[in-house]
Amino acid sequence: MAGLYYRLLTSNIRQTWSGYVLGTGSGVVIHPDEWDIFDKSAHDQSAGILSYCQIDCLEEIKTKNKMKNQTGLIKAAAILAGILSVLTTVGQAKGATITVNADQVLHTNSPYLTGACIEDVNHEIYGGIDSQMIFGESFAEPAAQLPLKGFKAYEGRWTLADDGSVQGVGSDGSKIVWDGPALSVGEVSVDVKLTEATGGNGGLILKVSDAGKGSDAFNGYEVSLQRPGQLVVGRHRQNWEPIRSVPCDVPVNEWIKLTVRMTTNSFEVLVNGKSIMQFEDNEHPLATGTVGLRIWQHKVLFRNLSVATGAPQQMVAFEYDAGNNPADSVSGMWRPIRQGAVKGSFSLESQAAFSGNQSQQITFTGGSGAIGIENQSLNRWGMNFVKGKSYEGYLWARAKSPTEIFVALESTNGSVVYAEKSMKLKAGDWQRLDFDLTPDAADKAGRFAVKLKQPGSVSVGYVFLQPGSWGRFKDLPVRKDVAEGLINQGVTILRYGGSMVNNPGYRWKKMIGQRAQRPPYEGQWYPYSSDGWGIFDFLNLCEACEIVGIPDLNINESPNDMADFMDYLNGTPDSEWGKKRVADGHPAPYRLKYIELGNEERVDDNYFEKFKAVAEAIWAKDPAIILIVGDFGYHKVITDPFNFTGADSGITTLTGHQKILQLAKQHNREVWFDVHVWTDGPRPDSTLDSMFSYIDAMDKIADGAKHKVLVFELNANNHSQRRALANALAVNAIQRDGRLPITCSANCLQPDGQNNNGWNQGLLFLDPSQVWLQPPGYVTKMYSANYQPVEVRSSVSDSNNDLDVSSQLSQDGKTLVLKVVNLGEKVASASIRIHGYSPAHPVADVEELSGSLYEVNTATMTQQIQPIQKQWQPIFNNDETKYDFQPHSITVLKFK
Repeated sequence: MAGLYYRLLTSNIRQTWSGYVLGTGSGVVIHPDEWDIFDKSAHDQSAGILSYCQIDCLEEIKTKNKMKNQTGLIKAAAILAGILSVLTTVGQAKGATITVNADQVLHTNSPYLTGACIEDVNHEIYGGIDSQMIFGESFAEPAAQLPLKGFKAYEGRWTLADDGSVQGVGSDGSKIVWDGPALSVGEVSVDVKLTEATGGNGGLILKVSDAGKGSDAFNGYEVSLQRPGQLVVGRHRQNWEPIRSVPCDVPVNEWIKLTVRMTTNSFEVLVNGKSIMQFEDNEHPLATGTVGLRIWQHKVLFRNLSVATGAPQQMVAFEYDAGNNPADSVSGMWRPIRQGAVKGSFSLESQAAFSGNQSQQITFTGGSGAIGIENQSLNRWGMNFVKGKSYEGYLWARAKSPTEIFVALESTNGSVVYAEKSMKLKAGDWQRLDFDLTPDAADKAGRFAVKLKQPGSVSVGYVFLQPGSWGRFKDLPVRKDVAEGLINQGVTILRYGGSMVNNPGYRWKKMIGQRAQRPPYEGQWYPYSSDGWGIFDFLNLCEACEIVGIPDLNINESPNDMADFMDYLNGTPDSEWGKKRVADGHPAPYRLKYIELGNEERVDDNYFEKFKAVAEAIWAKDPAIILIVGDFGYHKVITDPFNFTGADSGITTLTGHQKILQLAKQHNREVWFDVHVWTDGPRPDSTLDSMFSYIDAMDKIADGAKHKVLVFELNANNHSQRRALANALAVNAIQRDGRLPITCSANCLQPDGQNNNGWNQGLLFLDPSQVWLQPPGYVTKMYSANYQPVEVRSSVSDSNNDLDVSSQLSQDGKTLVLKVVNLGEKVASASIRIHGYSPAHPVADVEELSGSLYEVNTATMTQQIQPIQKQWQPIFNNDETKYDFQPHSITVLKFK
């Protein structure tokens, strides 16, 4: 019994044991300093006796401490007996059995089940993997918003009108929150004007707390008016919980008075003085909080905001903060610089802009010092400068008279200049000026500056800055550390696409040619998106990393443009589009094998017609290419392919899919279908089982058409251990099934602290100076590193339903890999029975990732949760051994 550790759970047992020594055999003592109790929720409460106390075998204790009270001895002995009776149940799950039949081969698995999906959501690309250090390269963003006095803005653009109203413009859930006192009861009122005939909404948010950037990043109630005619009411608890939608007259360009009367757990909504609805929150009442305004995909005006908690009504004025200078008209991702006694001005020029709609003008009118602009990269988190390493770049500028321009690498506030260069700009139209800067000191949060130091005026249209070859992956416009992070993660396939491809401005022809000449566009995830890094940069990266790359294109590309796309990919160097590819730095053809068309589409007759036109244009150029239909998710098992519910797209029949299959069969082509699965964790939701039923349904209607189903997006709203467990469970199930050629997890990357849309699910995180994996990223790495192709039969007998397993053999049958997931909060002690395989080596390799469900890695603790690698010497008895699987763990056992 020496060396066993437990702790008593109840104070009366502590008192009973304290100081008692059993005078039998080697002697047993419970040390009073071991009474500390850890999380009771992690233990079997039905045992009700112990979780941890130290039991030592110390012969000398027996001679020093003899019991004088026989009653106490009996009492202590009885308690020890109780302890010993529950040792096998407390702190670990009930016994389970994993059975592996290594001699029963099921199928061969694809090596491409450890992929990732990358798109410019949360700035994975522009501000992420892209080597471009400037964010706001084309000065497309409007001037930085002047703050409203007494409000904090969370995204969107909030500007004052002459009549005192405020206009909100934004995409998904932009909001401003009043910094006034919190309210529990009272009345809040505002006039609302929706200005567009299309959908979207705007209105009040109430009892607001814990607000942040992001669509649903706050706690509070929402009461909004929505076009064409609804009152939308819901609750936010860092999410969206619909409460009620009530028909309501919502005319365009008319002021509507919206009033909410609140009690501690209920409220009444009035529209133009008429009571529309009442609601009592008995489920999750929000007690108190401040008020604010919120918009959703609509330009909305607000006026006459008032708050009343008693008799007097307080009018909340909309006005700019007096401490800000509205004359500083500088593009939003840049900031003005004024040094010394300089006099000058800034303006945004729209006439003959270099790229896009506007350029930045800087004017030095008099005095002494310097005037200019500075950039601190994405979210102004600063630029990473490495001492003695070169940074290269260029800018496009113009001036009416010869002008000297200075560019510099500086500290955050500009007090220290690490490197600076002077450049001469000739009079005339747009000119490119190249520079190379080498900082004389390191700084992880520096800035880039453009300045004038003498009278003159210059317009800047585009700025580019990147590390020299030392900091880029194989001289590509790719951060070296990020690319190496993907390789180290073991990503075997990358899909470039997602919702970003559905935007009307997302077109492949805008992604070729000189980077600076590619205009910004209104993207799905950012209204001033850049095409500076696009499809062909992605394909170049995949080639350099030796990772299979699959681009996703907008289904609304024209057939002619897609024919040109194929010519650009594979045309001879002397062909029209082949010449353009060569000019862009890729002489050899790309030889793509797969192209996806659309993302999360409603696959119906309308999609089929678009697909047919584009597919036939592509197949005419390359008969071997496999096209992939960008389907969506399915939440209910499909039993009848032509009558079901639960599709995210809203379809109820696979008729559109059947037409695509028939088209492929007519052309003797193969077509694949992309379905998405939700793995928010700790288990995948119903979309996983529904996906397998979708495969069955497609097989039923295929009529001989060559086809497959794949998953390009395992999706979640978190990047914690709970999501890692769900990803592992999904891949285990996919491996056991054996029919999927590809599985990718979204999102491939995530800049640290960047989450303004809810997709907080990056596998590989990054900031300006480092990259690090999150738990789901480690699952990709573990499964990729331990890939073996031959799936063999395996099963689990577990009364708690906590364990899951998939098992694979090497092609030569010498290596057996078990991938085991333990969802439980306790150690799962399991018997492992292996039939048809005997390891040649006595030691097995173990890799184990375990932690609390919500554990993540941070910029300051990048390895807080990571796999533990060790060796284990199993003791087999009749093909059976035992292993203890840690709580909330993914474990890979490799026998050789």
